[in-house]
Amino acid sequence: MTAITDETTTSATALDRMRQRAVSDYLAVSRGSGVFSSVDDYLAAEERAWDRLQAVIGRARRVEESALA
Repeated sequence: MTAITDETTTSATALDRMRQRAVSDYLAVSRGSGVFSSVDDYLAAEERAWDRLQAVIGRARRVEESALA
């Protein structure tokens, strides 16, 4: 995996793919609550997926705002 140090240079296509993956991952965790060994494991996984989704959305906003500047 390649680290991107300057998030404002991320392409719109790459951001769309990251956003789609984050949404997909979050929904998979939410729908798959029964596959976790405990409620605590499920809640931890859902929180990680939600945080990742919010991070991707925030990153996309920052990139879009920098493009407008």
